[in-house]
Amino acid sequence: MLVMFFFFFSLACLLPIQQPQNICSCVAQNMSVSAGRLVHLININGRHDLSLPVWRCITCHKTWTPELQDLIQSGYWPGSFAFQTIYQIDLFTSFEQFKVTAPGLSRQAFVNMLENRSRTFGRIDTICGKTFQKAFLEWTYCRHEKEKLSGVDHFLCPACVPDAVAVSADGNRKLYRFNKAKEVEEQPFYEGIFIAKDEDVAAFVDFIQQNTNPVKGRGTCGQSTWAAARETSKKSSNKLDEEGLEVAVCRHNILLKGLNMKRGEIFASPMFLQNEVATKTNCRFFCTDIMCRYWPYLQKVAQAVPRLQPLTEMKPFLSVMHAKGHSTSCEVQWSGKNQTGAGTTIGEEVEQVNSFLSRVALTTKYMSKAARVDMITLHAKGWNERKRKNLHIYLFKRYIKTGQKMKEAKEDVEAVQAVLAKSKIELQQWVCDVKQWATQVPDGSRTDDPVGLQHQIEGLYLGIQQKKRDLYWLTDRNKQRHKVRRRIVEEKKKLSDAISKYNSLPTSTKALNSADDLLAAETPIWPWEMVGDASLAMKKKVFDKLMQVQRLEEEEAILVEEMKRHWDHICRRVKDLNDQTDALSDGLTTKTYPLGLSEDAYCGLLCLLRKQLHDLKTEKQRVKEVYHRLVTGWDSLDVLEEDDCGDYESMSTDSYESADEDSVDPHF
Repeated sequence: MLVMFFFFFSLACLLPIQQPQNICSCVAQNMSVSAGRLVHLININGRHDLSLPVWRCITCHKTWTPELQDLIQSGYWPGSFAFQTIYQIDLFTSFEQFKVTAPGLSRQAFVNMLENRSRTFGRIDTICGKTFQKAFLEWTYCRHEKEKLSGVDHFLCPACVPDAVAVSADGNRKLYRFNKAKEVEEQPFYEGIFIAKDEDVAAFVDFIQQNTNPVKGRGTCGQSTWAAARETSKKSSNKLDEEGLEVAVCRHNILLKGLNMKRGEIFASPMFLQNEVATKTNCRFFCTDIMCRYWPYLQKVAQAVPRLQPLTEMKPFLSVMHAKGHSTSCEVQWSGKNQTGAGTTIGEEVEQVNSFLSRVALTTKYMSKAARVDMITLHAKGWNERKRKNLHIYLFKRYIKTGQKMKEAKEDVEAVQAVLAKSKIELQQWVCDVKQWATQVPDGSRTDDPVGLQHQIEGLYLGIQQKKRDLYWLTDRNKQRHKVRRRIVEEKKKLSDAISKYNSLPTSTKALNSADDLLAAETPIWPWEMVGDASLAMKKKVFDKLMQVQRLEEEEAILVEEMKRHWDHICRRVKDLNDQTDALSDGLTTKTYPLGLSEDAYCGLLCLLRKQLHDLKTEKQRVKEVYHRLVTGWDSLDVLEEDDCGDYESMSTDSYESADEDSVDPHF
């Protein structure tokens, strides 16, 4: 009979750490190692209970135990000053990559995964989530300070410095945070770096409202009411500390600045961001989804506050997709696809960023105020890092596609010109007619005003026809189509009422047909039009095609300038880092440390700058290879992998590209 016995015993496992070269002045370094105090190591495989190694010289019996600096040099990060719990830095980098790739991943879910890994291998599985998060944020902030020493700015677009074509701003109501009355107030690590300080925003808003007379209520445009078009607003709920986040991005989807919304979206919020952006770059266009109401308010404020007068030097830009919800005349006047010099900027870039940040809100709404600021800033940095990495590929592919679309658009215009048998001068006159029609603002509310009713009927007819045409072109979801159909029904009812009022006028020589008959006709004939003149609908179609050709021609020139600015930015950074490393090398040779640093710190700074210089030179070579293809005429897109552009592929150069479902405004 075979009997088996199992014996369990404790084994002292030592923490892997870099061994010191010497711990004493003895000539013969005969050292022994033994187990010291217990520490808890957390890595990607969970928790490990290990002992700190203690080295002892056999000759003089001098001992050496690793300190905080030794742990950091060996790739660990302390969870506290006494480092009873230490984390492997590789764990932090993995967690950060998980968060940026999957923003909805919570800290607790990640810690639970580590505990399950520990439990699977028979180890103690208790891991403190709060300590892990605090240590993680400390490590990321220390890395941020190191990047500042080498001149890295994550919230700056290399292709928009010093001149930016457009910056768009919009709010995201999903990034709210629940009220935590009993929480201990802590100072965020990244205060004011991306999200502006609440005190600065509150002071700016109070200053604006004290110098102006704010009007209550929401703004309207045509038949639409816009929740964001407000001069003042009250806090919507006592359960929320922050009601959302308003951000500003450039046309390359790079986040520039953000602020917490304390009482919903009001005009002062984008104005604060516009003022912040104006201090960093010369911006040509400023984009919002309620520009037709925001711009008059900005002009009123600028008259009362002269220091904000430079903001009016920017040009207004109504985001292209949101323009579909405005009146037709407003779309012609303010939409970005009709603004000279805007290129094919769509103004909806902020919506694509918000679709990413909305997933972050799944976890940040339960955090403390400081942790929320830090975590959103980390996500914004990770987003921008991906955009900057692929910026050269994005600009290259957008330039090639712009050339292809411009060729197609010109052929389309030539075909229309041949069908209509009109000259270019006559088509340009149609463009002027549409612009003139859009600038007329008669009082359509008066039932005895024939000009006002004519303007209203033409606008409603044009808006309905455009929404019908775009119903399946711009929307691919039933939820979006339902909203458009509901708008069509509402506007069709208003059109019928306006036709009835017009037919009842004593000055009407010829009655209009019903709304159904007008909409069924391909080119309706208006009684007030001149004989032989084309319909407004036909003129609007030609207007859109000619505007598209002009924007595409502008886009080619804009992209060339942006690629040049991107290249110049990299070259300047390489030159600056070269100068800094040369100066530090000279100081190290002469043993002079002008920054007041120790020799070890000075050497560390020099190594940091050299690493940054090496990375920049590698990036410069990649950018040079891509841009060189344009110079040599090699414009094939097949040489680039399909996923090289990452999220940039979702951003079309076509002005009519639809926005993401998550980013569609709730009132649109």
